Amino acid sequence: MTWFTEFKSSLKGYDAEEILDLYFFRPLSFLFVKLIYSTNITPNQISIVSMLFGILTGVLFGFGTYDTFIFGAAALLISNILDCADGQLARLKKNGTGIGRIIDGFIDYVTGFSIFAGIGIGLSIATHNYAYVWAVTAVAGFSRVLQNMLFDNYRNMYLIYVYDKGSNIPKEIEEYTRLKRMLERTNGRYMEKFLVNIYIKYSAVQKNTAQDRVLNVSPEDYRKKNEMLLRAWSWIGSTTHLAAVAVACFTNRVEYYLWAVMTIGNLYLLILYLIQKGVLKGLSK
Repeated sequence: MTWFTEFKSSLKGYDAEEILDLYFFRPLSFLFVKLIYSTNITPNQISIVSMLFGILTGVLFGFGTYDTFIFGAAALLISNILDCADGQLARLKKNGTGIGRIIDGFIDYVTGFSIFAGIGIGLSIATHNYAYVWAVTAVAGFSRVLQNMLFDNYRNMYLIYVYDKGSNIPKEIEEYTRLKRMLERTNGRYMEKFLVNIYIKYSAVQKNTAQDRVLNVSPEDYRKKNEMLLRAWSWIGSTTHLAAVAVACFTNRVEYYLWAVMTIGNLYLLILYLIQKGVLKGLSK
C-alpha cells in the first residue's frame, strides 16, 4: 500500500474533508501518525493532549498581548493537527471506540470554548471595553457553533449516502442509551458517564434539527448534487475557523475575526442553507 493510499484510508472521506484539513493539517497529522504507529500511544491519549493545547490557547489569549496571541495561535495549530491525528490513527489501526468518538467531539467544544473565552478576556484587558467585547465575543461564539453544527450535519448526510459510513443519529442514540444503562450499573467511570449523558442530549438536538435523511437516491446521484455544495459548506467548518483565528492573531486583528463570523459567516450560512434545502427537496421527489 502506497503512502497516498494509506493517507486516503485514514480520512473520513476524501471529498468530505475540509479543504484546509485535506491539503495542510491532515498531511501533517498523517506524518505524526506514521511516526507513532508502532508505539502504544492510543487515539484517546492524542485527543487529551490536543485538548490541553486547546486550553493552553485560551490561557495565552487571555493575557491580551500581541506576543501571547501569537503563541496562542501556534498552540491552536498544534491542537488541530493532533485533533486530526487521533481519528486517523483510529481508522488506520481500526481501534476506535464509541467513547473515543464522544471524547473527540467533546474536546472540540472544550477547545472552542477556550478560544472564545480567551479572546474575550484578552480583548477586554487590551481595550477595557468589557461590555462591547463580551457581547461581540458571545454572539460570534454562538455563530461559530451554529455554522460548525450545520456543516457537520450535512457532511454526515454525505458520508451516509455516498460512503454508507456516517453517523445514524437515531441508532447512535439507542446505542449510547444502552451504554448509559450499562455504565449506571458500574461503580466509578464518572467521566464516561458524564460524556455519554452529554452526547445523548446533543444527539437529540441534532436529531430534532436535522433534515430528513430518508432519501431514495443512489450514492452517485447524491454525490453529483452535493459534492460541490459540501465543499462550500466546509468553508465554515471548524478548521476554517481555527485557521482564521490564527491569521487574525498573526495580523493583530482578532476583533475583525469576530465581526467576520457574525456578518459574512452568518450570511454565507443562510445562503448555503437555502440552496441545500432546495437540493434535498429535489432529491426527495
